[in-house]
Amino acid sequence: MKGEVEVNRLVKLKAEMRGKLIEEAREAIVQLWEETNASQATRDAFRGLDCTDEASYTDELLQEHDEEIEVLRARLETMRPMLKMIERREEVVAERLKYEELQKDPDRLKQRGGALTKQLMMEEKMQKRIKKDLPKYNDTLRKRLREWKAEAGEDFMYKGEPYALTMERQEAEWASYKDEEAQKKLQKKQQEKARYSGAGQKLNLPGKGKQKTRRTSKPLGANNHIK
Repeated sequence: MKGEVEVNRLVKLKAEMRGKLIEEAREAIVQLWEETNASQATRDAFRGLDCTDEASYTDELLQEHDEEIEVLRARLETMRPMLKMIERREEVVAERLKYEELQKDPDRLKQRGGALTKQLMMEEKMQKRIKKDLPKYNDTLRKRLREWKAEAGEDFMYKGEPYALTMERQEAEWASYKDEEAQKKLQKKQQEKARYSGAGQKLNLPGKGKQKTRRTSKPLGANNHIK
């Protein structure tokens, strides 16, 4: 009797531990899905989450979760080099817009001494990363993304979107932004030209020019003798 009680206790303890281990494994799986930017189709393919009744948890279910974790960890290690480069590119893309906004602020150049030097050095470094590093990241990533798709049979996902499409969208948006800024500068220049032209016309109104004056007598001189 005593032995049976002990066996039941151990069985119950094992079930509790199994349940805890499965729940921890599920948390790890969800985290790995996020880190690997797993698509919804990939997530749905794992059927281990279908079992929600803790009484139905088995050692086989726990093993299934452990295997999924191993697959996702291996995938993450394969993805890390690409993810690091994507993150570096995203930083420069954000910096590109920040740099453009800085150029619109003339007050930044009103700083004095060391503050102005520090500002100009920061902008120089930003410009260098934008002109040198961004094209390099773009070329390398396009090549690696094509290779990934050829080998894995699917697009490399980043924040729920194929990153190749993300790059295309970002560059199209940037080109559109630059066109809009160019149009704004042109319109401003035309408005200033029209304003100055209008001001000049006001200064030279018809009938308001210099009037000729009549001489009533010659100034005294050699040819102005009194007879």
